[in-house]
Amino acid sequence: MDSSRTGLLIIRAWVEEGSGEPLRAHVRITGDVSQGIQRTFTVVTAAGVAEVVDTWLEDVLGAVPATGTPRDA
Repeated sequence: MDSSRTGLLIIRAWVEEGSGEPLRAHVRITGDVSQGIQRTFTVVTAAGVAEVVDTWLEDVLGAVPATGTPRDA
């Protein structure tokens, strides 16, 4: 993997009035913008959105160890 790659995460969130779970969040992610959007999710809880964000950040950080050089895949 190239250590200069750029990830992207887009969250579009809204409230559906009258629903038992009113939060709706459509999440689109990629770990490398040169690959385009790789995954999409619709999530209905704040904890679920946070989990997707945390996992995505770990994936982005996991590609480059603290030394700044790519990990062997």
